[in-house]
Amino acid sequence: MKVKICAAQMGIVPLNVKENTKKAELLIETAAKEGCDIICFPEYFLTGAVADETLKYAQGIPGAYTEKFCKLAKEQGLHIIMGTIIEKIDENYYNTSVLIDDSGRIVGKYSKSRLWFSEKKYLKEGNKTPVFETKFGRVGITICWDLAFPEIIKEMALKGAKIVFCPSHWYYEDKYGAFLYYEDQYGASTAETLRKKVPEHNTDAIFVDACASARAIENELVHIFVNAADRYRNFSLLGRTQINVPFYGRIASIESNEEKLLIRDLDLDLVDLAEEVYRIREEGKR
Repeated sequence: MKVKICAAQMGIVPLNVKENTKKAELLIETAAKEGCDIICFPEYFLTGAVADETLKYAQGIPGAYTEKFCKLAKEQGLHIIMGTIIEKIDENYYNTSVLIDDSGRIVGKYSKSRLWFSEKKYLKEGNKTPVFETKFGRVGITICWDLAFPEIIKEMALKGAKIVFCPSHWYYEDKYGAFLYYEDQYGASTAETLRKKVPEHNTDAIFVDACASARAIENELVHIFVNAADRYRNFSLLGRTQINVPFYGRIASIESNEEKLLIRDLDLDLVDLAEEVYRIREEGKR
């Protein structure tokens, strides 16, 4: 089974749904012209990262956001993974990704299981790890900080996922992200003491590269990490959008944080071959 993937490392304009939607629409058109089967956008690709002012953009699913991208998927004839949007259910908010097929139908959604420190003030954690049936086999979705918790993808792998997408909004400065939490909880002096201990090199690039590759190899699946680009407010996005597969690890990547499409033809028979060789899924069910 062959599939052509497009990972959209897209810059995000804070609080500008109209501009971000227009940008995403152009990227979808480009992906369709390149013959891509699936395009995946970054986390928070329509509004920017969750904060007090972004909650007003939250919607239900289905809603106006999904209606727009369902129409685009049908018009352009490809599957779309809507990065994430802020989903409102009753009085609760979730960081949710939506998978739409090439007929314009919502196949399913996944809400982030492991919230980053700054998200905990606003969002509820999801508690399900679904996989979705597509013409390319079963697909899973995780979101950003979920990458640090291998049990999430492992569960999807044991449910038969051949591809797992990971839309993200990961900063170069995320190595300091928890210190805001520590400052609130334990005081500024404790936070500053911890901050000074952190290595100055790009620890988050090492983190993402190692984990993304490991998730593909240890679960015998294709793992696609799709990060946002450029800068967001005062922070630098990490970039490093990449595709990892069994046997090889990382086979394609965007090393910088520039806005760019990563397009790759993939042979999913490699997933089945990895299981024949290592039997990780079979052993994992024991």
